[in-house]
Amino acid sequence: MSLWLYLHCPSLLLDSLYAPSSAQAVGLVSEQEGRLVQLSVAANTHGLNIGMGLGAAALMCHQLAVYPYCAVKEQSALEQLAAQLYPLVAEISLNPPNGLWLHVSPMLALYQGFTPLWQAVTQTLVESGIRYQAGVGQTPRAAELMAYGHAGKISTDPEHLQAALQQLPLAAAPLPETVKTQFTRLGLSQLGELIALPTASLTRRFPRSVVDYLAEVRGDKPTPLNYFQPPLQFFQQRVLLFELSEQAHLLPIIENLVSALCRFLEQRSACTPALTLGFSLRDGCEETLPVMAAHGEKALERWMALVRLRLASWQVSQPVTAVSVAASQIDCHQPGQTDLFSAQQGEQNRDELVATLAARLGEEAVMRLAYVNHHRPEAASQHVPHHHRATPTASAPTRPRPSLLLPQPTPLVGKVTLREGPERIVSGWWEGMPIQRDYFIAQNVQQQWLWVFRTPEQTWFLHGWFS
Repeated sequence: MSLWLYLHCPSLLLDSLYAPSSAQAVGLVSEQEGRLVQLSVAANTHGLNIGMGLGAAALMCHQLAVYPYCAVKEQSALEQLAAQLYPLVAEISLNPPNGLWLHVSPMLALYQGFTPLWQAVTQTLVESGIRYQAGVGQTPRAAELMAYGHAGKISTDPEHLQAALQQLPLAAAPLPETVKTQFTRLGLSQLGELIALPTASLTRRFPRSVVDYLAEVRGDKPTPLNYFQPPLQFFQQRVLLFELSEQAHLLPIIENLVSALCRFLEQRSACTPALTLGFSLRDGCEETLPVMAAHGEKALERWMALVRLRLASWQVSQPVTAVSVAASQIDCHQPGQTDLFSAQQGEQNRDELVATLAARLGEEAVMRLAYVNHHRPEAASQHVPHHHRATPTASAPTRPRPSLLLPQPTPLVGKVTLREGPERIVSGWWEGMPIQRDYFIAQNVQQQWLWVFRTPEQTWFLHGWFS
């Protein structure tokens, strides 16, 4: 038996927005009609109803906060909800603006029944703060009707499903109002009465769309569905109902979004080396803050530590209206490898320390050295961003080089003992700056290791120190 679960979220856009207090009465209004289309729980307690005009609503609730409804944002919220449910059910189809079909029968063997699957779905909805109406049916359209008209009663018994479907009021069907008025004139009030009519009679009395809809309800005609494919990259945004200007108020929202990113990575056994915080400002501008990890990371605690450090050097220039988190580079998770015999030097390894410094000081403040194709030692390296991972264009020298190289050679002072060398470097004649040096590794009386060279004039210079 094929089994479908339909989720109808009548206040999806409003529930997906961030409100600092659940006690605030909030409503979304259609700008074309000037009527309320979605209401918060607090607004319902004041007696407000969907379809009410703004004037009447303001008289009943003086504290009502009203915001414009946006179909594009609700579509985005529907896709985000589908992405959250995708790890639970593989076959999900969107029914805009606020509905989802879930094909649950292929998953029953995995969950060992419908009840554990249903509990997992409802837990995700509750954690997301999404209000919903649910229905189960043997066809997608039947499940949709059950969600609209069966008052939340969930059952998978075939006989019960068929009986409940027959008793559903036709007023709950998602059909044009003109068609529902025609049902009333003919004395039809329940779906079973309409299904009992012969197909020829239905074709004469009603538009073809009604006949096709009933065929989809019965399963005589397949419902065209476009199955949801989760994105390969992560992006989630929380639109704020109230502008925020304090980092302390923004941090819980950011943590919620980063937690969603970590669940996204965990479900895919993946990691990401970077995320981007996005802030929509009052004047319509967008501000982004990149946060880099030492390597691929998926732990919430580690990401939030880096985020807090990054935010410490950032000032909110204008009130924020929306917050987002994005991650475009998703990699297979590779656990960090450590040497079995190396002693633990601290809580962080080198790469993690560099990432922490970059988050605290800024990406541009932390650099590393890279080799350059140049024979003159003082010009054979350059500073590059610490996260730069481009293929090196120059190979490392084959002879030892000091860890501390002086910017310019200085005359050698004091007695030294030559330990290794010479290494002759002759270069620069094509640039008009010819050099000829014989380099040696030497040791002074303090037992320090030096990098020295001799010129053709038998003058000695100090150029670096070995660690």
